[in-house]
Amino acid sequence: MSGGQLRRNGQRPLYQVVREQQARAGVEEKPAVRHCWVRATDGGEPWPGIVVVWVRGPNGWRGRVVYVVPGDDPVLVEAWVDAENLRPLTAG
Repeated sequence: MSGGQLRRNGQRPLYQVVREQQARAGVEEKPAVRHCWVRATDGGEPWPGIVVVWVRGPNGWRGRVVYVVPGDDPVLVEAWVDAENLRPLTAG
């Protein structure tokens, strides 16, 4: 499939729909694949993650993040996370 064409079922790819909706809403998007720490919801140690993309909406910056919640049965999570809950990974 080349860019901008419809799929065989007549629908556009989801990424195109999302970008058009963001443009209409005045949302800026900034690609930024970076390692980060995600603030743990339970107040414990932060979780390792990767920011895939940043968007700036009416309430500030948010990152689309993939992160791992460790444990006996680790869980992989993909979610939008407010910038205040993300910290850059620093070289140690």
